[in-house]
Amino acid sequence: MNSAWTGYLPGIIREWLEGRPHLRKAVGNTGWLLFDRVLRMIIGVSVGAWVARYLGPARFGELAYIIAFIAFFQVIAGLEADGFIVRDIARNQGDTGVILGTSLRLRIVSGIVCWLTATGMMYLFHPDDTQICLMTVIVGAMLVFQASDTVDLWFESQSQSKRTVLAKLASYLFANGLRVFLLLTKAPLIAFAGVISLESAALAVALFVAYRRFPTDGRWRADIVQAKKLLHLCWPLATTGVMITAYMRIDQIMLKEMLGEKELGIYAAALTLVQVWNVIPATLVASLAPFVARMKSRGETEYQDALVIIFRFFAIVAFLGAGLTAVASPWVVSLLYGAEFRSSAVLLSALVFVIIFIFQGMAQTLWVINNDVRIANLVGTFLAALVSVIANFFLIRKFGIMGAVFSYLLAQGASVVLFPCLLRRDLLTLYTRAFLGFGSRKQ
Repeated sequence: MNSAWTGYLPGIIREWLEGRPHLRKAVGNTGWLLFDRVLRMIIGVSVGAWVARYLGPARFGELAYIIAFIAFFQVIAGLEADGFIVRDIARNQGDTGVILGTSLRLRIVSGIVCWLTATGMMYLFHPDDTQICLMTVIVGAMLVFQASDTVDLWFESQSQSKRTVLAKLASYLFANGLRVFLLLTKAPLIAFAGVISLESAALAVALFVAYRRFPTDGRWRADIVQAKKLLHLCWPLATTGVMITAYMRIDQIMLKEMLGEKELGIYAAALTLVQVWNVIPATLVASLAPFVARMKSRGETEYQDALVIIFRFFAIVAFLGAGLTAVASPWVVSLLYGAEFRSSAVLLSALVFVIIFIFQGMAQTLWVINNDVRIANLVGTFLAALVSVIANFFLIRKFGIMGAVFSYLLAQGASVVLFPCLLRRDLLTLYTRAFLGFGSRKQ
């Protein structure tokens, strides 16, 4: 075993992993990522709930509105090229400096452009609301700082996630310590917006320090050919990312515009608890990406068998997590948020079942990257975003906050299962094998 924590796994799992060195390495790497994200989740939920209690539904909803708006630009600034960068480093170790250097410079430029664009658009939408515009400027600064995540991709490609863990944990503890200080000193809303960007800046510094201890062999440098290649590869996924953000965030923007900040705050509190579950699939996919790429290079049989196992495992974990959360939702909301947010419990008990689709969507990214089906994925996601906008428009009017819940579930199901399977028969075959137990492999 390459990681001490795997010694605590059940004996049957350890024996099964012994004959699979690549998978064993991925599992060991997953442990570091999971430790980081679970710890961040615990701290984030605890401090976040305290912040929500302090701000109340209305001001908490206003902050959620800014975050949802910036999220659209965050996807573009990040280029959505992580999977391709890790894959190319694994395949071409000698070009690591060029791959990473080009990615870093592209992200810095796109981050600055997105920051300025987000600020300008918010001013056009709310020219008389000085606080919202100022908060957009402050939170939007993170779009530039997130370029430092390029260092994380270097560590990920080398199964050195523990270095990223320590860097992210340090910045996360700093940010949440600052939030606690703001809570104790009864700071205004805008101060909590500032912490978001300060955390990104602190992470950039921490990753730079970590990189100095484990650098690449050569210097990072930008290359125009590599830049064109990267942009060609990532634009469908970046566009898809915007569409994903649309059907995952448009509900919050429409809730605020149609019902108000207070209703958005109640909805955002429930959604925050649902998003806690995203830690598991995101962590697993990050560590399984190199393993799945190797299975693809070995042959179609090994590759498809690996995906079937991953799809099944993700589904089991999602069903269990959704059921447990739905049952415990009244107690959880009461404990974390208090009486002002009691309405969030009903929303949470229904909204949490969206993680079934989210888990499968995350697993599907492994298939998308290795099968080069970015265009089909883009079309399906665009249709799902369209479903989300239309559904939210009508269902929020008819059912209020619960209409946003129904729309969210509908959009996720359409994005992950309905449209992809209609557009790609080979994906439908994979799902048939995974969940119905029959269907032939593509040779």
